Amino acid sequence: MKKFLLGLAAIPLLVGPAFAQQPLTNSQMDAVTAGFSAFSTADAQALGKIVATLSSSVAEVNVVTTTNAAGATIPVTVSFGETTLTLIKSISGAQSASSATNTLPTIRIGLSPNGGTP
Repeated sequence: MKKFLLGLAAIPLLVGPAFAQQPLTNSQMDAVTAGFSAFSTADAQALGKIVATLSSSVAEVNVVTTTNAAGATIPVTVSFGETTLTLIKSISGAQSASSATNTLPTIRIGLSPNGGTP
């Protein structure tokens, strides 16, 4: 019960910092740029005829930047009237390893309707 009460008392301390920052202005919101990177991998192994398989992918999206005369990093943009476009670079890749088979007999464990026979 003591841990529960201490946890309950800590909730305002966790929520407080979320409200500490000032909201962004419109000009600050216009200057916000975002990107992401992601990596995923999958691996499978089996005791039967399929020995192993592997698949992975990577993706990254970033804003293209340059440096101005003052040495500050700024995004590369082009404007058409009221519309401003920001140059974005995107890189992705994928890899897959093929599976291998063996000639060893399959072990029957009785889980399939035909007893595990091919």
